[in-house]
Amino acid sequence: MEKILITGSTGMLGRYVCQFAMEAGLNIFTPKRDQFDISNSSLMESYIDNLQPTAILHLAAETNVDLCERDPRHAGLYNHIATETIARKARQYNAWMLYISTSNVFGAEGKPYYNELDIPHSVNYYGRSKFHGENALRTWCGRNSMVIRAGWMIGGGVQHDHKFVGKIVQQVRDGVSDIRSVTDKYGTITNALKLARFIVRSLEERRLGTYHYTSSGLVNRFEIAREIAEVLSFKGTVSPVVSAEFPLSAPRPSFEGIESIYLPNEDSEWKPRYWREDLREYLKEFSDRD
Repeated sequence: MEKILITGSTGMLGRYVCQFAMEAGLNIFTPKRDQFDISNSSLMESYIDNLQPTAILHLAAETNVDLCERDPRHAGLYNHIATETIARKARQYNAWMLYISTSNVFGAEGKPYYNELDIPHSVNYYGRSKFHGENALRTWCGRNSMVIRAGWMIGGGVQHDHKFVGKIVQQVRDGVSDIRSVTDKYGTITNALKLARFIVRSLEERRLGTYHYTSSGLVNRFEIAREIAEVLSFKGTVSPVVSAEFPLSAPRPSFEGIESIYLPNEDSEWKPRYWREDLREYLKEFSDRD
């Protein structure tokens, strides 16, 4: 019988993945932090030895970009060493392994878009640590693994969205008069719910290789905020500002858009669309509440 280990099952993406995996009748295992702490290699090894999984979906990570910049050792431990530990064990039990990476592995070249054939070169420690995690996976189980690079993740809904979209929605609900958002940082968005469907389908098919999974179209934060304001009938103003007005610990690339050269020809319910369509589809979770 299949035994599928899912790390990071309580995160935004993890909740969606668990939902669809259970709907598909898959036999999943979602350890709690005291059973599977990605900062504790021996604990992870012990759990995997006891379970002997047939597949591992590694969704857990340190995604706080500024924390990673302030503490590179922390970034390396959580995003690189943890992934290497899990990948070694996946190889030991011949388990197929999926790793979720990020568009942040790119950006140093200043190109608007990067595809799967581009060589990653990040401008911050978060992106570098995630790329080292990718390499660890390829080293230990490259012939039995899959990497998915996601863009700016949107999802979680009313209760669990604490990222950019959720924060803008909250400002609208709080009745602020002016929403300020930056115009000089561009990327591509990833609808977490659709990505979760793709992950479960990839698990069932045992898909191999590296894939970029994002909506099409380059977008900045200001355009996203303006779209949210329109969908939710915001009565105030959305003001464009530059990122220098919001100083952060970690440098961000001017462009970190990613696109896939492998997925466009596929036709499925999980296939991404243009960013505005995918964003508006997600925002129904908020507008339907009103």
